Amino acid sequence: MPDEAGAVSDPGPVEHLAWQKILFAQRLNAFEILKLGAQAPSTGPVLRVHRNHAFETVSNALPAFLSFAGITLVPRLGDYDDSLSFDGPGPGVASELVWLDFARYPSLTDHDLTAWLIGRLKALRGISAAPIIVANAPGRSAREAHINDALAAWAGETADAAILDLAALASDPSFPFIDEARAVVTGTRYNAAAALATARALAFRVLPRFFTAPIKAFAVDLDNTLYDGVLGEDGIAGIVLTPGHAALQARLAEWAEKGVLLAVISRNEPGDVEALFAARPDFPLKAAHISSWQVGWTDKSASVSAAAEAFRIAPDSILLIDDNLGELIEAAAQTAGLRLLFAGDGPADALRALENYPGLPRDAVGFEGRAADLRANKVRESLAHEASDSADYLAALGATLSFSLDPAKDRTRLAELSAKTNQFNLALRRLSEVEVDRFLSEDDRSVVHVRLADRLSDSGSVAALFARREGDSAVIEELAISCRALGRRLEDLIVGEALRRIVDVLGCTRVSFDYAEGQRNAPARRWLETYAGQSLPAAAGRIDLAEVPRRADVPVALAWTD
Repeated sequence: MPDEAGAVSDPGPVEHLAWQKILFAQRLNAFEILKLGAQAPSTGPVLRVHRNHAFETVSNALPAFLSFAGITLVPRLGDYDDSLSFDGPGPGVASELVWLDFARYPSLTDHDLTAWLIGRLKALRGISAAPIIVANAPGRSAREAHINDALAAWAGETADAAILDLAALASDPSFPFIDEARAVVTGTRYNAAAALATARALAFRVLPRFFTAPIKAFAVDLDNTLYDGVLGEDGIAGIVLTPGHAALQARLAEWAEKGVLLAVISRNEPGDVEALFAARPDFPLKAAHISSWQVGWTDKSASVSAAAEAFRIAPDSILLIDDNLGELIEAAAQTAGLRLLFAGDGPADALRALENYPGLPRDAVGFEGRAADLRANKVRESLAHEASDSADYLAALGATLSFSLDPAKDRTRLAELSAKTNQFNLALRRLSEVEVDRFLSEDDRSVVHVRLADRLSDSGSVAALFARREGDSAVIEELAISCRALGRRLEDLIVGEALRRIVDVLGCTRVSFDYAEGQRNAPARRWLETYAGQSLPAAAGRIDLAEVPRRADVPVALAWTD
């Protein structure tokens, strides 16, 4: 419904629960999607479509999927243009989509077509800093494979580039993608079902990489969600692991092994749940996959908050999976930003929704070591309590900090640290991969990437510091340290070691920090006040260090890998 300003109100997470059966259906239905009433906004960030065939059948279905994903984009469709003669950056463009039917280039050899295409994509990157998404070829011919391989290679080496994988959508032989007769009426050979599947893939699997916060953890109910039955009533022997539930459990286990955190949120007796997992070797999901057990009789919202605290993440990074609508609604009402997945229609539907849910990481970038870190945190807390001072604690920890200067291979992770870190992020610039590329390649800029390990676990990538030379000062435009590294008394060491190398590389004698005030970055601001020995005079600004810090004599191994 329109609000007082005439804009279309966006349904919240509770209203979206009613949409899930339609948006995650195995076979999407255009009429049911349109009945949801989602409308594209008239103003806002632009999804600019460069095309040589019709995109309207996709864009008509997009509003519902984008609304569910929490993404505001206004599709702007260009004229049909086989030559891809881009018309400049364009105002308000937040993302570029290249939508080509490669059958329209019959006179070009495979090599000539891909050489031309990659050249045009490089030209687009030259005029636009927005993410570039390219739809690949939906077929299995040698020519289409050649095109798709070239596009995959281009995306792998290009900042903020992604593939809309039509080939994957068309791989199901029961799902015909091409309808030659359709082009006469609609302007595209891609059929109606293909258009709906494309809209879902674009909104749920591709655009969230650039426009939504990632889901870092699952909070999963037990009874009638991970198995058939109610533990407190049916007992362990009465719990039935159906094939569908086994498949759902196996997929959750795979996510956990990739580093996505997993919490059990269940209204049961803790002892009963412990006995269940011990007695059921047929469960693909093992106790070792679970990083937080929130079992008891409190509200689900309280259990989700407890899991978020245990994981050291915000609740809006959690996806709650439950078969009980009432408990999903209660949790959402009490937990701002919590993502919801209704599992009450059966495990097959829940699994399909899980595979498509927007915001899930499609690779393991930045997720390595999370569960191991959580298990190690209790030991670290014990070491901190027993140590007489910081030096004793660090010696007992046996930490190693590994630094690398301008590592181009780490571009994606560096951008993720800037874009996704909240608590310890000084300037909150949210750098894109294109912006990170500037720090990696330009002479007056530099970036340091930091990895952390100690005797308890390997935490992997934990920090990034982005600097720019301004006169004789190295201005730290962005400093982000993952919450996984916090609490180990290493912040000063991480920053100090990086600064010493930065001023040397940039030829500077002074250091300044840019900072801004955000909803969650109070820890970073407090750290800067202590580190600089002065209060921050405004909500945002720049503060100078009195001197470049010297290397501290502490029992921590510091190594440079470049």
